[in-house]
Amino acid sequence: MLQSIDRLSRRQKQAVLLVVDMGLFAFSLWAAFAIRFEDLTPDFRGKYLWIFGAILLARVPIFIRMGLYRAVLRQAGPELTRICLRGTAWSLFALGAFLWLYSPAGVPRSVVLIEAAISALLTLGLREFVSSWLQRRTAKAAGSEPVLIYGAGVAGSQLAQALRLGSKFRPVAFVDDEPSKWGLRVAGLPVHPPATIQDIVTRRKITRALLAAPSLPAAQRATMVRRLEDVGLRVQQVPGMLDLLRGDTSLAELRDVQSADLLRRGTVLPDSQLFRQVVPGRSVLVTGAGGSIGAEVCRQVAALRPKRLVLFERSEYALYQIEMELGERFPELEVAAVLGSVLDRDRLEAAYRRFEVDSVYHAAAYKHVPLVEQNPVEGIQNNVFGTLTAAEAARDCGVQTFVLISTDKAVRPSNVMGASKRVAELACLALADKDAEGKPSKTRYAMVRFGNVLDSAGSVVPLFRKQIAMGGPVTVTDPEVTRYFMTIPEAAQLVVQASALGAGGEVFLLDMGEPVKIRDLAERMIELATVGTGREIKIEYTGLRPGEKLVEELLVESKNSQPTGHPKIFKAVESGPPTVEVVASLVRLRKAIERNDLASVYMLLEELVESYSAPTEVNDVLKRSGVSFSFGQPQPDEGGDQRKGPRPLAG
Repeated sequence: MLQSIDRLSRRQKQAVLLVVDMGLFAFSLWAAFAIRFEDLTPDFRGKYLWIFGAILLARVPIFIRMGLYRAVLRQAGPELTRICLRGTAWSLFALGAFLWLYSPAGVPRSVVLIEAAISALLTLGLREFVSSWLQRRTAKAAGSEPVLIYGAGVAGSQLAQALRLGSKFRPVAFVDDEPSKWGLRVAGLPVHPPATIQDIVTRRKITRALLAAPSLPAAQRATMVRRLEDVGLRVQQVPGMLDLLRGDTSLAELRDVQSADLLRRGTVLPDSQLFRQVVPGRSVLVTGAGGSIGAEVCRQVAALRPKRLVLFERSEYALYQIEMELGERFPELEVAAVLGSVLDRDRLEAAYRRFEVDSVYHAAAYKHVPLVEQNPVEGIQNNVFGTLTAAEAARDCGVQTFVLISTDKAVRPSNVMGASKRVAELACLALADKDAEGKPSKTRYAMVRFGNVLDSAGSVVPLFRKQIAMGGPVTVTDPEVTRYFMTIPEAAQLVVQASALGAGGEVFLLDMGEPVKIRDLAERMIELATVGTGREIKIEYTGLRPGEKLVEELLVESKNSQPTGHPKIFKAVESGPPTVEVVASLVRLRKAIERNDLASVYMLLEELVESYSAPTEVNDVLKRSGVSFSFGQPQPDEGGDQRKGPRPLAG
């Protein structure tokens, strides 16, 4: 019978439901008289039809008006319950008022109260039964997969309800760490302790678990994942709360647990007040807009409703990609795509003036340590003088804020990339100190320094993922190499927020928690990829490369940093050469690059950057030869290595 009803049109289903409800009201009224008079055959004679008619006249129009018959039973939820209860309450109020005024003989007022309670229960029960039947029928027809949900909180409950509306997964039980929830039913499903996972999996033939704890710290999520993987389950999770709040995704959009989710640090939540200070209503330009960090800065800025967003990028394809993405996601935003190099002063000034730029986020840079180590002249040209050109053009065009995206490798650098980023910081500090006429600068300069970014172009994570897919081995430079990590959205948010802090000339850095051993990250990624497959993938250690540190530094320590308005953003306390010396050295460095004098380039780097020393091989060979570059394959700069054997010397 239910299958036949399911094939009816929408209006026909509404009519059937209305007729069934009227039958339930009739039964409820009879039951109310029977309960009131304690007799299964009460003598109510004509009063029954009189009161039944009054109930229909009061309740049916209210239910129709409140939309009870427009609700989709397959997706019955709390709103349907509220409509039933409110409609019954309003009809009871109307009937009660009528009976109070007219007091018909032989009709106790309690009959109306009892009838309303019974009607509400039957009306809701009918809809819950039909909804459950429809969901089971859909799941059975689609052959849905039984799943276990870890986390019986709000996210878990909403996830279970969302899954019931689909046909792919069928939630069968919850597992939760909180003892007070054990034995309860949440969203109609039983809640079990973690110790019973193996029994549930075996008995219900479950192969997949869904992790519904988006707000828990990463360390606790990692423990949950290990418990589930230990019994051979594939683990997926709901999105993080930050993504949910931004509206970027929904609870029903599941994804596999990734290495980024298991870093032993929580997400640094943004400060909305800082965002509002620097973006809304302003014209913003991002250099390197097509890169990993630059593109995410564009996304974060676009969501904050700037006056316009200018994308400055020298890669045509990268510029095309980010322009198309922003156009689709933010159709009302004015987006300008500018092809150009940060070394082109005229191109930069034209963009600044034409689009009346208020803020610049400078993300354009060469970031890969081995590649820049092999091509030092080009690396310094782009990182130092590209930054200087963009920063000077910003000053001359009246830009209010210029933010340089720097790196932890600028702290006591041991490689050309880190040294070049430190010199870029010094150049911005010099501009912040004085303008071209020797007066205090009107443009506010800020530097933002953070660690490695997961899944960025050239990052160790995609390299490991590729090596795992090929069957290994996974190459790590050293068993003890450690790095600080953060996600791309966090990095972009930090950049934008830091632009609202300070008066100018500061270097900001993020408290990124404890550093992560690259070996541990590789092992975790191998576990995630091979659980339940029986595959074995080895890790191979290749040795540190030229210019690579065993441990990177951010200097978030009491003696080296000061707090700011954001609890996780600090201001570095560092010494540097006087502005006059920096300016003079930059002039000499530019001339050395123009004449391709590698020996002088290394010497000036050592003068400008405290603790930096040119590689021994360079001191002995390249300074005499004057060779400015050699060819080699780029490598990730976080402790992973994709080649075996010797690597070319810096040059």
